[in-house]
Amino acid sequence: MKTTVSEKKVACHTFGCRLNQYETEKMAASLRPFGFVRTSDNKDEAADLYLINTCTVTHRADRDCRSYIRRVARHNPEARIVVAGCFVDYDPDTVKAIDGVDVVILNSEKESLSDILRVKLPELFDTEPDKNCSTLVSDFFERNRAWLKISDGCNQWCSFCIIPTVRGRLKHKPVREIIQEINNLVENGYKEVVLTGVNIGYYKDEESEFAAKNLAALCRHILKQTNLHRLRLSSIESQTLGPDLVELYREYGRRICRHWHLPLQSGSSRILKLMQRPYDREAYIQRAEQIKAVQPNTIIGADVIVGFPGETDEDFNLTKKLAESGLLDYLHVFSYSDRAGTKATAINDKVESKVIRKRNIELSEISKRLKHDSLKRQLGQVLEVIPQHKSNGNGLLWGITDNFLKAKLPADTSRNKSILSLKVTSSTSEYLEGTIQS
Repeated sequence: MKTTVSEKKVACHTFGCRLNQYETEKMAASLRPFGFVRTSDNKDEAADLYLINTCTVTHRADRDCRSYIRRVARHNPEARIVVAGCFVDYDPDTVKAIDGVDVVILNSEKESLSDILRVKLPELFDTEPDKNCSTLVSDFFERNRAWLKISDGCNQWCSFCIIPTVRGRLKHKPVREIIQEINNLVENGYKEVVLTGVNIGYYKDEESEFAAKNLAALCRHILKQTNLHRLRLSSIESQTLGPDLVELYREYGRRICRHWHLPLQSGSSRILKLMQRPYDREAYIQRAEQIKAVQPNTIIGADVIVGFPGETDEDFNLTKKLAESGLLDYLHVFSYSDRAGTKATAINDKVESKVIRKRNIELSEISKRLKHDSLKRQLGQVLEVIPQHKSNGNGLLWGITDNFLKAKLPADTSRNKSILSLKVTSSTSEYLEGTIQS
């Protein structure tokens, strides 16, 4: 018997970055004209189709993806499983060999997902598409904040990174399409949109009617041509943080979130050179200081890799010193491991695993202290908070402030996309608490 439109459900699960999260929503939206409706990806909810969007930034990411795919196959033996994303591009044969996987989708094929699945899974596409059904991303499933992909790919080729291999060369979405998507999201109630991509700082679109020579020009178009309440930038490379962007941040105040994630990777200029990062320690500090000085209570975070080949105690201590300088407010700490296909695998003088573990623990402890201090500084402040869509299972409701801090909200707080004013009265090592201002 053919599946009816009302019976077709798709469950989506995303690994990795915000770029992946956007692309998952875009792929799900492309299935809407064929009668697919979203359902939760937990094991208690049955679905006809599982769409798993993978990450491959580390060996651990690969392992987590494999484990999840196998778990879905065990719990849902009748469902069709589609695996997309960076892990597919990096190691397609491994993904194809996992029991239960029906279709694999490369990053370059994500835009054509529905066309591919109509051929490979015809039993799920037994009706003609509804031509009046929009495929624009208008909703982020169970999320009150939205992401928007403005570019893809990377030309940087850091010696430790596989992403340029699986994502390709840098390419940009036209300004006109970005404005259209944001206006659509605003119409659907979203108050915050996060601009995302592999390397958004190099954005430009000089061919459309809305010329944008750089990211600052794009942001200016967005802020002028939409009623978006607040715009957030995802991770941005410090060397792309030019005076235009700094001035825009000064000019538009709270409409640009007071949160900047500037990947550092190492506080040692020597190690940064080995990593093929296009800046040194001093340049990073200068740009971070410029941003910190523009708006009070700006939060800056950084990615850091410990144990890169050749990293000495002196190099690591330079990283620790920068982390503890008061410039940074949290760290994402990664332990280096060789990644086939990257230049760093050929660098001799590998750091012992026990040393890498010790350094990771040290920096993680520093990050905890930085975060605790950032939270304490909010006492007495009134912050704008967007609630998360759902509680975390124990009845507690959380929200995210414009400067990217976690806030515990009263249980009876509305779970919609509204922005709330929270007067901060206390803080813990993990989150803020306060009272909602009318």
